[in-house]
Amino acid sequence: MKVKGMLNKKVLISSTIFAVLLLLSILWCKGVNLNRGLKSPLPVTEGPLAEAFHLGDMERKEKMPPLKFSSDEFQAGMNILIYGHPDMLEARNVFEHLRSLGINSVAINFPFYQSDWQANEVFTSPEHTPTNTELRQIINIAHDSGLSVTIRPIMDEQVFIPSGRWRGQIKPSDPDSWFESYQALLLEYAVLAESTNAKALNIGTELTSMQHNNQDKWIELIENVRHIYKGELLYSFNYDVIQEISSIEFVRLLDHIGVDAYFTLDLPDNASADMLQEEWTKRINHLDKTLSQFSIIVTEVGVLPIGGAYRTPYAWSIPDGTYDPQVQVDYYEATYHTWKPRSYGIYWWVVTLGEDSNKVSFSPLGKPTEEVIKKFFIRDAPHD
Repeated sequence: MKVKGMLNKKVLISSTIFAVLLLLSILWCKGVNLNRGLKSPLPVTEGPLAEAFHLGDMERKEKMPPLKFSSDEFQAGMNILIYGHPDMLEARNVFEHLRSLGINSVAINFPFYQSDWQANEVFTSPEHTPTNTELRQIINIAHDSGLSVTIRPIMDEQVFIPSGRWRGQIKPSDPDSWFESYQALLLEYAVLAESTNAKALNIGTELTSMQHNNQDKWIELIENVRHIYKGELLYSFNYDVIQEISSIEFVRLLDHIGVDAYFTLDLPDNASADMLQEEWTKRINHLDKTLSQFSIIVTEVGVLPIGGAYRTPYAWSIPDGTYDPQVQVDYYEATYHTWKPRSYGIYWWVVTLGEDSNKVSFSPLGKPTEEVIKKFFIRDAPHD
């Protein structure tokens, strides 16, 4: 196989990379038990919040409903989006609420940046990217709440909008420099993932223009990440390129293939769950041969609670739409029944920490959709 041939030609990590990795490991892993079966001994937080965080933990956990699936069986997931510096009490409340619904996994999404669509360097933002210390606390809180964690840095694309482009269309003028910068970013999060016992690390999201070219760079990145992190690796493909996955060499080195499943479902505003499921099936039937070759995780899927939102499920707002929470209920129902037999997990999009609870958003929390989630993911939950 070509991929194996390329890997056989690889040599050990260069002394420079090794030194960087060693330094990162010292900085992040000092005092942390790296046995993947043990929880990090670092406290969730320090100071006055510690007592509040741990108060009543045992009592709360005992009251949690039994899960239908463990995260090793099926990742019943929710995406968590963090811009800026999160409130840890809010995070704990959100995670415990999700666990009470039967959710067993969370993907921690946070932004990184590049200056324009042709830039050769990626970077984090002191204002908008959570610090690694904050991410460590968030991960520990999720674990304390009984949730497995995927670490998922995502390239913010707001700076590309004036040029009419998105993250899937970046074109660095010097791809080698871009990959060097991107790999340095990912290796830092690989250290964090290993030291916190994160279940998975997502090495890329919707970087469509970078997927086919530079296969050697992706293979090098994966190999170097695996020198540090022993958990699961995945990459998220945009829904419109799933048929190309089989032709991409690096995917065979991953544990899972992620699908950001924003397929348009061309139905009227009042479509029932059965109608949505039928349309879902039509849209992806031709992909079954591709999907069956890999372990698939639906890394993003969701819809706004607005009439007809499934026609543009990727839209963050539908200004002229009519608020209708039943739309989200029916969409979750249809999506689960369509994708559960085809996947190893589903991560709904999205709960945003710090978001105004009165804002119309993708979040299912506080909406009738919660009852659908319970039905799917709580053991012995009543069914309609």
